[in-house]
Amino acid sequence: MKERIDKVLEILARKGYRSVSELSVDLAVSEMTVRRYLDKLEDRALIKRTHGGAFAGQEMIEVDYRVRETVRRAEKEAIGRAAWALVQPGESIFIDAGSTTAHLALAMDDTRRITVVTNSTTVLQALERKANIQTIVLGGKVHAPSHSLIGHLAEESVQQFRFTKAFLGAVGINLQGGFTQSNVDEVPVKKEVAANSREVIVLADSTKFNQDVLVMFLRLDQVHIVITDPGIPPSSKARLEEHGIRVIVAELSGGRD
Repeated sequence: MKERIDKVLEILARKGYRSVSELSVDLAVSEMTVRRYLDKLEDRALIKRTHGGAFAGQEMIEVDYRVRETVRRAEKEAIGRAAWALVQPGESIFIDAGSTTAHLALAMDDTRRITVVTNSTTVLQALERKANIQTIVLGGKVHAPSHSLIGHLAEESVQQFRFTKAFLGAVGINLQGGFTQSNVDEVPVKKEVAANSREVIVLADSTKFNQDVLVMFLRLDQVHIVITDPGIPPSSKARLEEHGIRVIVAELSGGRD
């Protein structure tokens, strides 16, 4: 039951709004069962009910990091491994806050001497004991829902760095416009990082495509590589490639397609 309730929250985080009937189809359960799930989520103040459905407002979308880090784990692990394969010894890279980018840090072994700058407390925890990886954490205000550091101090700090590669997360990918984020406060750091990087790489699982969230932080032509999983729609892959973006489809463990 807990897994299905978490799935409801994950769907609402991506879609914003979903009717009871739509959630019933999504989960292959009865509408009565969906209503029970929604009641439990509303009791925890994670969603807001409407007549016939529920939605996650922007403040709701942010609270589900604990759900997002367990959703599509195999895909995110594969994306993390593919991203790590791009990093060469001697590089200075940025790793963004987020459940997918965190898997890059988790994929890192201690065989390459590199420098990592991050605004993610999760990335810090993953790297702090790796002797060959010099980890620098931006200052700033802790934003607990995303495990990130934000605000003027973080924005001013990141301006001092130049990166060979920046690995950024995105909540949505609008194929007509660009890469979007639900939390406005995280956008300035992302923009500064991209401006100060030779190569901008977005890590996003395939559910992020054709999702249009609150604010766009990068245009398509500002990104060099997108790493995703085999679930990417062929039309989305072609659209990115039309814009000159290299698309890396990460292979799942066991060779699953």
